[in-house]
Amino acid sequence: MPTRQRSTTSHHRSQPDPMARRVGDRIRALRAEQNFDFDAFVEDSKLGRGYISELQRGLVVPTIHALAKLAKSLEVTVADLVLGDTPREKLFAAMRYLGPQDMARVADLVNSAARNATPGEQA
Repeated sequence: MPTRQRSTTSHHRSQPDPMARRVGDRIRALRAEQNFDFDAFVEDSKLGRGYISELQRGLVVPTIHALAKLAKSLEVTVADLVLGDTPREKLFAAMRYLGPQDMARVADLVNSAARNATPGEQA
């Protein structure tokens, strides 16, 4: 039986993927916001030190499973980790800081605005 040779191509990027970099920056910011030490974060997330380091630099694209572990460690949702810069995403991000009563008031306001919106006015 002939021997198989290992692939010489790397599974890791040499240059950051722009979207993965944005997710990595978001994870780093959330970690800093919570004063979550890198080593403690690695241990809590149960992901490898090298993986998280590369993830924060955008050199790996995280799987949904990895995002779920990271979100659990940071006590946020997966959506919080992948937010972009659209008005809808900015609203979602801002809601994270509201208490239950304020969140309910914002939800009522948004629902009211949605009922009164003209079709095609979506952001």
